[in-house]
Amino acid sequence: MPLRIVPLRLPALARARLIKTAQLNSELELFHDGATGSGLIKVKDLPDFVGAEEADVRADMDVLYELAELNSFDVFSLRNSLRDLKIDVRQVTDLNLSSAMEERLTDYMKSFTRPLVKNVFGAHTDNVSNSGQIIEMFTNVDRKVALQNMQKIAAMMNITVADIPDFLEKYGDVYLSLSYFRRCLDEMVPKFDQLTEWMDEMRATMLRENRQLMERCDLVHSGLNELLGSVTGRFESFDRNSQSFWDNISMENFQKLHALIMSHHETIGGVLCGLTVKLDAWETKFPHRTGSPHKRAEFVQSDLAPGLEKLLKLEHSAPSTIM
Repeated sequence: MPLRIVPLRLPALARARLIKTAQLNSELELFHDGATGSGLIKVKDLPDFVGAEEADVRADMDVLYELAELNSFDVFSLRNSLRDLKIDVRQVTDLNLSSAMEERLTDYMKSFTRPLVKNVFGAHTDNVSNSGQIIEMFTNVDRKVALQNMQKIAAMMNITVADIPDFLEKYGDVYLSLSYFRRCLDEMVPKFDQLTEWMDEMRATMLRENRQLMERCDLVHSGLNELLGSVTGRFESFDRNSQSFWDNISMENFQKLHALIMSHHETIGGVLCGLTVKLDAWETKFPHRTGSPHKRAEFVQSDLAPGLEKLLKLEHSAPSTIM
């Protein structure tokens, strides 16, 4: 999380980031360089690294402590979390995905825009991947045709024509968040399979006689597997609820669907964030999937196991997926 988006008093923090470590602790990253590495400090150690008025340091630390407790720093989780903490961001655009990231989500978004476009326009959707393009379909046509299409969706949703832009914006945003999280999950699954093979290779060595280590490996594997399976199940439930909405279209049902997905942002974001930083740490330390058995065992105990119970507790706390 780049701290420049948060109104802090210390100018030096505008260049810093708050990041999650593999142990799922939040720390300040004062610098990051490919040659020198990353300069990490704990929030409590900030006074030792900055020269400023004590009141300013203390005020910023109070904010940082609150931010450090968040489970994820993705833009969708932050929208809810910062609002709950009554922390304003400097610009609204700071909590939007970049255009480059949105483009990478095109294929995911098509599955969500397809029902809307088909129901309203009866059109092919290969070139429609976001709500902005859908809005253009309402406006960049003959005025008479545009009005007919807007009246059609208004009748379907039992809303007024004036309510359509707000509906389209919420529709696009909620499915953009799902596309973002689903892409994270899809990228994670093959890495998890590789990590499992990597751990199994270590478990087949002389270290298999170390019962405590083997039990720890079992806990790590079963924990990661449970998390991936549970999150995958949530996405499958979202798909079923989305289909149910299109089978029985109304504004009331959309509001229920919107509220349901929004209520899962923080837990899904937190779990995927935790899994991502652990897998990233593994790829960074073992880029060629090598490493001696003892190095692998050390990584399992120092990076993979810590915080895993916290992720499981977070996943278990997720709201029901029944709409």
